[in-house]
Amino acid sequence: MRGMPVPSPGDAPPGAPWRPLAADPRFHFALRRPHARGRPAPTGLLVAVHDSTRDVASPVRAFAPLADRHGLLLLAPHFPKSPRGDGEEDGYKRLQEGPLRYDRLLHDMIDQAAAEAGAPRACITRFWLYGYSGGAQFAHRYLWLWPERLHAVVVGAPGEVTLPDPHTAWWAGVADTAARFGRRVDVAAAARVPVKLLIGERDTETHEIKPQPPSRLWACAEQRRGADRQDRIACLQAALQALGSPVSLEVMPGVAHGSGNAAALARAAGFFEGQLAQKSSAVAKAK
Repeated sequence: MRGMPVPSPGDAPPGAPWRPLAADPRFHFALRRPHARGRPAPTGLLVAVHDSTRDVASPVRAFAPLADRHGLLLLAPHFPKSPRGDGEEDGYKRLQEGPLRYDRLLHDMIDQAAAEAGAPRACITRFWLYGYSGGAQFAHRYLWLWPERLHAVVVGAPGEVTLPDPHTAWWAGVADTAARFGRRVDVAAAARVPVKLLIGERDTETHEIKPQPPSRLWACAEQRRGADRQDRIACLQAALQALGSPVSLEVMPGVAHGSGNAAALARAAGFFEGQLAQKSSAVAKAK
């Protein structure tokens, strides 16, 4: 695999060295097993998708205490810049880049991680998902395509959003997902997944984000053309609410985009803690 991009060992989170993906060694992932006594095998999975900086260590460190308390595997993919050698850095955010399917790559990583960790299939069939900025673009688009794989998702400050517009093509809408991905978007299933949206109070700059394409779910063209990340995540919230989703949006006081990941990670950990407690309570009542 000469010439393939390989992440630096120094960028790997402590206790979670890089694993090359057996199905495609251009891609790697960090895997952390829970440090929990009395649990012979992991009981669940949390996936954290990096932003454009490819920072994998921060989410693994932030979620480690939560993972240890609940016996969760922590998996953090590393999607390199320009995996096809064409200079494209953002393909993972839209789940597809030429022949590459980043949702399928994540599934391969999950299967490999489960095999390495001795995790039962039942504990990885569904998982918790976090993404900030570029990772949030991946996360909410994954929600549209694979809602049945998710317990809950946290979406922090995406620069571009995909709305459930059945008349607009991907990635602005979802009209052509059957042809593009072989999956139709099940909006009813997506609406059943708990979603927490996060945005910084000072996340108002637009110079780093691409124009948002047209969709009938924007109130007007002027709103869409001038939309910053706050406007875009509010439009995503409104679209989810219209479907009946239990979505919530939290504005993080005083937080700008560049410093938002740390603030979002803390809030995501609290959200997942609550979701895990609800799941544990439901399981106990069912017994």
